[in-house]
Amino acid sequence: MTNKIDKSFTKKDLLELVDLYEMDIDDAFALPKANLQAELVSYLKYNPISPKSEHLEINNSDDLLRHLENTKPNIGLNYKEKQDMIHTAKKLIHYCRSSFCLSLTEYNSIDEIYEDGLKVAKHGDIPTCRRAITELNNDNKIRNKIQLIISPKVQDTIESKQKQKLELTPVFKLSKGFHHIVFE
Repeated sequence: MTNKIDKSFTKKDLLELVDLYEMDIDDAFALPKANLQAELVSYLKYNPISPKSEHLEINNSDDLLRHLENTKPNIGLNYKEKQDMIHTAKKLIHYCRSSFCLSLTEYNSIDEIYEDGLKVAKHGDIPTCRRAITELNNDNKIRNKIQLIISPKVQDTIESKQKQKLELTPVFKLSKGFHHIVFE
């Protein structure tokens, strides 16, 4: 075991692991990535961690070290690919906001739109892609509705934001019965 963290893990990924497993590393946010990696490895060598529901395959410190030594699973799009995906999603949004009219867009057929929709739906973690698919599913010409693929982490974030929004929304309550009002 080399105990070296793979370079595919970003500093943000490492900080999320420190926070998730509640590791006691001083000034983890202020450390450069290389120092954070060294601190993380030494912490995992000498301190046990408890399993978390987010990482079912990791049961102890050794499992987490093995996980960090390998290439990061499900690496996302690089910058150029992400920009291309956002551009495609914006083309779909333009089609949707043009009253689902093909002649006002650069698309030639519904099949092209559906293919782009399937391609964009694979990247539901990007907000523009989510918006594009949500609007595209309102088109009556598309019979098979497109399913968004969203990672569990982003899904949890979306659900927590929706709960917070509902908590802040004013609620009107109506109560029936006799009420005694006194004016003095």
